[in-house]
Amino acid sequence: MNIIDTKANISYSPAIEGSIKNLPLYKLKSINYELISDNYTNIVFQSAAAVEFFQHHHILNEKKIYSMGKSTSLSLLEKGLISKSPDIPGSDGIIKLIENRIGAGRSLVVKGKGGLNEIYNYLKYRNLKVDQVCCYERRELDNYDILKDDFLSADAVIFPSTLAVKIFFKEIYSEGVKTKFFGISNRIVTFINDSGYEGILIDYFSNDLEEQIEKFT
Repeated sequence: MNIIDTKANISYSPAIEGSIKNLPLYKLKSINYELISDNYTNIVFQSAAAVEFFQHHHILNEKKIYSMGKSTSLSLLEKGLISKSPDIPGSDGIIKLIENRIGAGRSLVVKGKGGLNEIYNYLKYRNLKVDQVCCYERRELDNYDILKDDFLSADAVIFPSTLAVKIFFKEIYSEGVKTKFFGISNRIVTFINDSGYEGILIDYFSNDLEEQIEKFT
């Protein structure tokens, strides 16, 4: 079976094992940012890339750290940092997790440029002290022609973000292709469906990812 994972940062991805081909649809690049303070009580990382491109890991000791999902949590753990993450990854899961945990003290949300603002907006709505920094950006590739043959012959494509979905249907998709489309969160699946295609939710970090996908192909 020909399965393609479009994850840009393949840390903790099944593609590492070689059973699933990794073909990112965009690249990640660090960007400069400034912290207003280094005295934060709570720090929320919205992605594994946010962990990798954050340059102030020295301020994380003895802080309450929250991660968007399993890949983010594992990226932090690799740096010796333990975080709390929701059972269901995503902004809604994080908000539910922190609503009774974050109170006094200043919070920091770390994310990518153009990323979701739900967590930051939620904390602002509660009139809590919160800052937000973007430490990386996602850039589209210069040319997608060289990727088309691989994608159009794929049995399944895994999308880790709505941006990957947008790029795929703009730059690569052709009518009549029988590829199945999988999202790693409910938000991504909903976005695929709203784009006029069928999205299927998968447990991206399960031990039977290929078996999950095979059931639908």
